[in-house]
Amino acid sequence: MPDHALGEIMRGLVGAMLLVMFCALLWQEAKNNESLQIMGWVMGMTSALAALISIVLSYFVLPYHLAGERLMNLLVHGGLNPVCTGLIFGFAAVWLAALVENRSKPVPRRIAWAAIALLHFAAFLSGSRGAMLAMAGGHAVLLSARGWRRGRVAACVFLLAGLCYFSSAPLFARITQWRAQPVAAATASRGIIHPFQKAIARGDNSRLDIYRAGWHVMDNRWVGTGQWGVTGNWQCELQSKADITTMGHLHSAFFATLVHGGFIGLTLLLVALGCGIQRAWQLALGGDVTWLTLLAFGCTGLLFDGESLASLATAPRFEGLLFWLPLTVALARGSATARRADS
Repeated sequence: MPDHALGEIMRGLVGAMLLVMFCALLWQEAKNNESLQIMGWVMGMTSALAALISIVLSYFVLPYHLAGERLMNLLVHGGLNPVCTGLIFGFAAVWLAALVENRSKPVPRRIAWAAIALLHFAAFLSGSRGAMLAMAGGHAVLLSARGWRRGRVAACVFLLAGLCYFSSAPLFARITQWRAQPVAAATASRGIIHPFQKAIARGDNSRLDIYRAGWHVMDNRWVGTGQWGVTGNWQCELQSKADITTMGHLHSAFFATLVHGGFIGLTLLLVALGCGIQRAWQLALGGDVTWLTLLAFGCTGLLFDGESLASLATAPRFEGLLFWLPLTVALARGSATARRADS
């Protein structure tokens, strides 16, 4: 792969400035709890609408699509990558699940739970194992914080959505036959074969090779390779492996931080994350479990996906949402809570 270092450096610098603006705006908005709730409801309901449109068009309307294929958000780029789709829909689902217990809701309760169930199912339909793992992490924290009595409904929705997805192969096969399209008939031999088996068959998607290449390119373990303009260095080790098609980025936000910034950079990130978790825990003790839940979702989802956390303009383009949004809000609201407690 050609090394476009200058373009990568310029994109990284612009992305860093955008990230600073993004976090500064979030810090100001964090002072207004009503604004944060409106933000969550708007994102959740628009994501549910996008999920509904994408499912209907992909599985029932558009040609050259099969029922049960990995879902993409058709409203973005004509079809957003399934991993990005799954993580964003899952993030919206968990955010709504954390908000639905609030007394004031802009939509009826039944519609809210229908949107939550749809988003969970859509995240599973993306086939992204990272999104499934992230939802599991988010719901584990939500259930632990709220207890079984208040958190059981959201947990059951997550489990039922997963059960429906992993047992949906016969239904998708019938939908494919019902559509009776030439393309669908020609590709029926590939079929919709047990989503669980398909997930297992994908293995690590060459992640171990990518991680090995990233580790080998670090000449200095303390300071790493530098932030931008270095992608071609670790990609050179993978060029001889034609079966690797996922080498556009390092596929782990935390590992990418280690490669780019070394152990010093990773330590700084973990310090900031530790402060955010502490502040989010304080908010949870006060009854607001939203940000601890979303932080758990983001950190779990970025273990095996994502790229640099120092830019808003990365290849996957969801790190700012999954990581910086809950971390920044937790730090901002937690610091305000701490000041009130001290006074």
